[in-house]
Amino acid sequence: MRIEKVTTREGFQALQPIWNALLEQSASNALSLTYEWLSTWWDVFHQGRELYLLVARDENEVIGIAPLLKRTVQHYGVLPFRRLEFLASGEDEADEICSDYLDFILRRGRESEALDLMLRYLYENDADWDEILFTDMCGESANLPLIKAFCEDYEINLRQVRDEMAIFLPLPNSFAEVMQNVGGHFRRRIRQDRKAFANYGGAVRVIKKADEFAAGFTALVDLHQGRWTARGNTGVFSSEKFLRFHRRFAQQAMEKDWLRLYLALKDGKPIAATYNFVYKKKVFYYQSGFQLANSGLLSPGVFIQSHSIEDAIREGLTEFDFLKGRPDSYKFKWKPETRSLVQMRLAQSHTKEALYNTTAKFIGGLRNIKRSLKTTAAS
Repeated sequence: MRIEKVTTREGFQALQPIWNALLEQSASNALSLTYEWLSTWWDVFHQGRELYLLVARDENEVIGIAPLLKRTVQHYGVLPFRRLEFLASGEDEADEICSDYLDFILRRGRESEALDLMLRYLYENDADWDEILFTDMCGESANLPLIKAFCEDYEINLRQVRDEMAIFLPLPNSFAEVMQNVGGHFRRRIRQDRKAFANYGGAVRVIKKADEFAAGFTALVDLHQGRWTARGNTGVFSSEKFLRFHRRFAQQAMEKDWLRLYLALKDGKPIAATYNFVYKKKVFYYQSGFQLANSGLLSPGVFIQSHSIEDAIREGLTEFDFLKGRPDSYKFKWKPETRSLVQMRLAQSHTKEALYNTTAKFIGGLRNIKRSLKTTAAS
């Protein structure tokens, strides 16, 4: 068994024939770990980053891939740290793709030996890093206990630095069951909007063909940006990198039937749109846009979302994943369930890490003092 480190785009591309096949055979099979998603992300966001893929091989058989990159970050503006992190993470906030469910890709039944081989390689053969950040791993990942066990055995500093939630709705056998489960007020709004939409002859269109995508995607962007700019905010599609990523990835997703773009039309013009992905019997609700004025609907965004949920049930899909959300999100009106998305940090034990911890405590203390002063002044 051995580790191969891949640091070039050509080497990354050479893994394409086996990448998704290995992902299919892993417990971490997610859209955000497909070759298409990660390679597109790298092509858009590679500047200032070094590719750092670890490939675990048992003779000629690939049993694991660690989809990592390396870059230098400035902690508190003064501490340069060489960081390893997952591909598809670490973008500037304005450009953030939000790739949930990142992880190692390990063949089922070989997880322990493959991950142990990778982590030992990092600690024994490559000391050119200060910290490792595993962002947006599912809290239920089978690989998390293996990482924790390794760090305990090697007395490595591991801590959870963030815990967020993904919101998901297990899909029943019918949309009627979904409607029965939601609150009465929410149910009435959906029914009222569906009736109003039918009365004025509205149409819901699902775009699945590549030659129809450009116009539909433009409508989504216009609706999303129009809604946000009307509030005086900046929508996600104002980011050139965000937009470039999705235009590139969507073409590949179309070819694989991974994409669903819904448009609600009134008098032939889009009034609402939702941009979803379908992967392994699950729907991933990614982005939406709508106009409230002149739509004739109380909640045009929820209206088009209800159609995508109903269609998912017709397709025999098992879950509608709203992805990452806040506790106050409207998504909870669908009576969903949640799972955690965690960020774990591993650090080398050296002087730089001690300085980092001291600075973190000092900054935290200043923030506590500032909050206390605000509370005192307010009272």
